Amino acid sequence: MSPLFFLLAASRASVHVFSTADGTLLSTWRSTQNHAVDPELMKFLEKRAEDQDPSNRSTKRQKKASPDTGSDSSSAEIVTENGQSRTRKSNKAKISEPNVVNLVGTSDGQFVAVVTDEDKSMPKRPCAVTFTPDEKTILCGDKYGDVYALPFNPAGIDTGSVSQSRAKPDEGHESQATGHFPSASSRTVHTLRNQVALKHQLKSVNKKPPPKTLAFEHQLLLGHVSLLTDIECITISAEDSANRPSRTYILTGDRDEHIRVSRGMPQAHIIEGFCLGHDHFVSKLCVPSWNPRLLISGGGDDHLLVWDWTAGHLLHRVNVQRLVLNHINHRYASSELLDHDPMDQKTVLANYTKIAVCGLCPAEVRSAVGELRRYIAVAVEGIPAIFLFNIADNGAMQQEAAISTEGNVIGITVSKNQDDIAYAIDTKHKQFSQSQLVDMDRRMPNASIGIMSYSAMTGNWEHNVDLQQAIHLATRNLSSHVHQTMGSKLKGHDSAGLLYGLENLRKRSQDE
Repeated sequence: MSPLFFLLAASRASVHVFSTADGTLLSTWRSTQNHAVDPELMKFLEKRAEDQDPSNRSTKRQKKASPDTGSDSSSAEIVTENGQSRTRKSNKAKISEPNVVNLVGTSDGQFVAVVTDEDKSMPKRPCAVTFTPDEKTILCGDKYGDVYALPFNPAGIDTGSVSQSRAKPDEGHESQATGHFPSASSRTVHTLRNQVALKHQLKSVNKKPPPKTLAFEHQLLLGHVSLLTDIECITISAEDSANRPSRTYILTGDRDEHIRVSRGMPQAHIIEGFCLGHDHFVSKLCVPSWNPRLLISGGGDDHLLVWDWTAGHLLHRVNVQRLVLNHINHRYASSELLDHDPMDQKTVLANYTKIAVCGLCPAEVRSAVGELRRYIAVAVEGIPAIFLFNIADNGAMQQEAAISTEGNVIGITVSKNQDDIAYAIDTKHKQFSQSQLVDMDRRMPNASIGIMSYSAMTGNWEHNVDLQQAIHLATRNLSSHVHQTMGSKLKGHDSAGLLYGLENLRKRSQDE
């Protein structure tokens, strides 16, 4: 009996689990499920949302609670300058659910770590996560460049509610629990202007929530001076490290074009070296399992870079931007885009003079005659295609194919047996566009998840139409609900910011 593999897909605040055997939707988890919310934190967030509501900023209106219903009334009397009054319903601030931004699972498929875009569960908002090779520790990087270690103990996981209660502050540290109070007071401030300024300072202190005290064990391992973008944790065995003892390393990429090689725990503060060669931000790191000394990195450059990261040597450069432009010309020369309300070709070509790599994953398969073939799959932000490269033992890469997809690819992953590549499709925006929405009257992609499978008989990667259609049928109602929700709550650039954000990492020149 063949083993059962699962495909996990994130959609806004939910994670859906599918069977890769027949595409059945097995379960759905929401980021707010079994999530104990701190009442004080919720009160603060609601107050901040009300303060940011433009309807509450008018200085010419005074809001008075109705004496019949008290402060919890659903209506209020609005008195204007001319003495007229009218009744208005008060809108209670709604707290949006945190979106899932990253998923990583254990090798046995038993557990998965989910990263959301909230910043209340970690010291800073997390953006990258991975397991150590022994899967006893979760490494979590945040947008301030820090990497934390969180012990992972499956036997001790509480499957009930997850507590986020804060530890009580130590005695004698009241200022830390309530914020930083100004040293000035009413006794030392005498002028009217300074008294008004002091009043505003005290108000801002009262609005700040108490500092977080994480209720779980965590350890700061290392830090960048720039925004951290991706993380890998690799163990080099004795035979792969020139007869040296096995050692674990942490590879991290950042916005400042750096790839840093640090030792693993407990010596993560020791920097072994850097891989320097990118001209723009680094967004993705990929270490193939068959050769852990190789590193493929991509980001805002025109090229993919192939490294021997153990020595810090750049081995090869692969021009991806030229392949993207060639693919655009090919798609427009064919009739593939006629049913998709395409954008103007000149506009598209002008938009992709600069690219951003949003996905890298390795795949190792065997042909029908037993020949071992190794690939690197590449996804570029805003491009409806997956670029496949053959990779040799020395790291040399050669393009195998550019496989068209029905919509822009926003994420890719490879199955455990590495003969299936799953990718997420943007069903909201036009092909080759990160801002223009699809015309609802025109044709839309048939599914938000695509599957490519390796055919040992033909030696090619082909769309797994049956599995893709089964997943589409399983998520038909979900996709409709998600699309409707996004259409009502996310307008224009808001939805683009949720799906496309890598270009925001690019540093602007003085001429731009």
